Amino acid sequence: MHIDGNMRTTRNSIVIAIITLIAMIAMAGSASADPAGGQVNSTAAEGQIVTLYLDVNPSDYVTTRVRDGGSGNIDYYYFSSLAPLLNRNGFSMNPPNNYYNATIEMRCTGYERDIDGNIGSAYTNTLKNTTPTTAHIVNACYDGTQDVATLMELEQCAAGETFSKPLCEGWNLISLPLVPENNSAGAVLSGVSCDAVYRYNATSKQFEVADVMNLGTGYFVHATADCTWEYSGTPYTSMDVSLEQGLNMVGWLNCSKDIDDALSSISGDYYYVARWNATVQRFEMYNPRAPAVFNDFTTIDRGTGYFISAREGCTLSESC
Repeated sequence: MHIDGNMRTTRNSIVIAIITLIAMIAMAGSASADPAGGQVNSTAAEGQIVTLYLDVNPSDYVTTRVRDGGSGNIDYYYFSSLAPLLNRNGFSMNPPNNYYNATIEMRCTGYERDIDGNIGSAYTNTLKNTTPTTAHIVNACYDGTQDVATLMELEQCAAGETFSKPLCEGWNLISLPLVPENNSAGAVLSGVSCDAVYRYNATSKQFEVADVMNLGTGYFVHATADCTWEYSGTPYTSMDVSLEQGLNMVGWLNCSKDIDDALSSISGDYYYVARWNATVQRFEMYNPRAPAVFNDFTTIDRGTGYFISAREGCTLSESC
């Protein structure tokens, strides 16, 4: 068992015993279960979402919920098996490729994701870890033994805030920088004078009516008059959005970044990016291979939606 020295304390012994017991049960009859677990420096973190990813591929991750450590004990998290995640990233049971480095985080917002890579519901945590490296698994052995990360130090996520953006009469291409309590289009756009909300289906290559508005997605909103869009929520600070070959209408986070920095995870995997200028009702373009003088914009801004023309399927991963 690979246990960091920080975990060898009396305070943690009870929960470590619990995690080990669960691991033994999970591994019964399966030598390749390869569970991982650890503790969070809180007795009130039950239900918060924890994310684990391999350092070789941060865009491929799995989440789990923090469990109650019991009376007087700090809470903990546990991944019963990482085998599918390891297998699809090229790690095998056979030497020499049986060691991996992984990082475990508690983010303020994101999407749940199971071990097979299926995206689930959006979530909002009230706590986050101070730095990703505090929960780093080093040289974890892919042999069915349990790997325990260092104690995860926590701090409060930012409180909810309000976002506002002027909309022009006509079409506006927007996205959600905050995680709303209610993501129905009617709730998010409450107070906006509009008569249509569309999203783009990158698979069917068709526009579709949007009844709900999700994080990481761009939306065309048709305003019937100049107005101000305003809604409240918690900051959306981390994204992993799968792109299809061809056009994708995507959203952005609660921050603004230089476009090359913002799209570094798909560098070389896209032809161009387009945004909609609502004032003049036309598209503006950015081509990473074009001279600067030919590009209409150089930043990716919160609250704005974008079209990305992907060369092939890829994943846009970024955080604020």
